[in-house]
Amino acid sequence: MDDFVANAALLAAHLTRQCERSVSDQQAAARELLDSVDGIGRNIAFHQTELEQCARGAIRDALAQEMPAASRSLAEAAQRLEQVGAQLQQAQASAALRMRILGWKSLGSLGLFAVVLVGGSAYAAWHNIQRAERAQVRAEVLEALGHVAITSCGGRPCVKLEDGLQRWAGNDEYVFVDTRAPADVPGR
Repeated sequence: MDDFVANAALLAAHLTRQCERSVSDQQAAARELLDSVDGIGRNIAFHQTELEQCARGAIRDALAQEMPAASRSLAEAAQRLEQVGAQLQQAQASAALRMRILGWKSLGSLGLFAVVLVGGSAYAAWHNIQRAERAQVRAEVLEALGHVAITSCGGRPCVKLEDGLQRWAGNDEYVFVDTRAPADVPGR
């Protein structure tokens, strides 16, 4: 039982470390993705500014018509990147929750196994006690049979018992063993 508890504790510690390592890896991946998103956002902002400067140098009227569309397109791209970042954070939170649930399920399974093991041991102990009690009764019967002699007295079964009991007339060491009524038994 001590080995089982020690093994269960080692398994729980191992599962906890795996969960923590997985959560840490997920968090690092999310940070890297957020850093990439930030870099892309800065890059987009840089290129947006550069594009605006080039557009100012060109014909203002032609660029004035095209500039709002480009700004909207860049804004939409930035908005999509923000949505991707939010989805990544949500996925990370979901994975962390799954890891916690997996850890609790593992602990619950180990607890249930321990309860079943203890219950099985208790049942086996109870069953062995019952068998020991039956064996004790059988031993008492065998001991009593050691003090009794069974034989046939004139074709009828009879038992040799201790003194003071009604005896068979043919051999007074034996007592009749019969299930018939006393009036039917000869020699009484």
